[in-house]
Amino acid sequence: MCKVMFADAHLHSNPLKGLGIRNISKKFKDLGGWFLAIVSLPPAHYGLNPVFENYVKSVDILVSECKAAKEGGLTVKCLAGIHPADLEKLINTQALKYDEALNLAFKVLEYISSLIKKGVLDGIGEVGRPHYKTSPEGFIINEIILRHSLRLTNDLDAIIHLHIEQGGLLTVMDLNEVLNYMSIRKNSVLLHHLDIRTGLEASNSGLTFTICGKLQLIREAAKKLSPTYMVESDFIDDPKRLGVASWPWEIIENQQVILREGIIDEEYLSRLNIDNVVKYYRVDPP
Repeated sequence: MCKVMFADAHLHSNPLKGLGIRNISKKFKDLGGWFLAIVSLPPAHYGLNPVFENYVKSVDILVSECKAAKEGGLTVKCLAGIHPADLEKLINTQALKYDEALNLAFKVLEYISSLIKKGVLDGIGEVGRPHYKTSPEGFIINEIILRHSLRLTNDLDAIIHLHIEQGGLLTVMDLNEVLNYMSIRKNSVLLHHLDIRTGLEASNSGLTFTICGKLQLIREAAKKLSPTYMVESDFIDDPKRLGVASWPWEIIENQQVILREGIIDEEYLSRLNIDNVVKYYRVDPP
């Protein structure tokens, strides 16, 4: 029997339409889970329009969910941001002019920063760049918000989750240049939901990253990557898209599968689920 406890380094919860964190936490903890990094959902996931007041509501829901997970006996980190897809939709559907979309994002990030200062939130996430085809304007507006978020994170001594394209060497070269040029502490930055190719480059560059815990993906990761990463479910808790990207308990079961297959040992798992989590998230081990 595996003695390692498990972490989910990036997931979302939706108490209005989905399972909600109380149900998620119980099942996750029953299978040996000890840590969750809970990340905000865009207002649309709650049936809300993307205006400032509804971003505040979304963050308030997140804060309540994080509190509930802690009450369930889990160690929790809580991050809020403005998703790249949100900004892209706002400008590509012409719902907002470019300056209006930027001002909305700046205002949302200012609110999030105020909660980080108060100790209510632990960081910004997720922000970044589209990992799918988009307009040049959609890419640039997110690049501006990415850099702004990095500055805020650095000033606040907080953590940040980046939603980023899967560009392998190009992605890692560019991000390293940005981080170095802006004098951003690399240990605060996490590249979430990377593919193996980009993960290899991130690992070689000393960047922190996560791999989604789908069986085929983590089996490949275990064969090709040293244990420098963390595992995430990126669960979005949407009943219309069940198990996207994966279930939080599924990532535990899948890691146990590759352990039984002999691809990894418990020390490898412990690095992924405890050592790396403690180091990046600045938490005490279980």
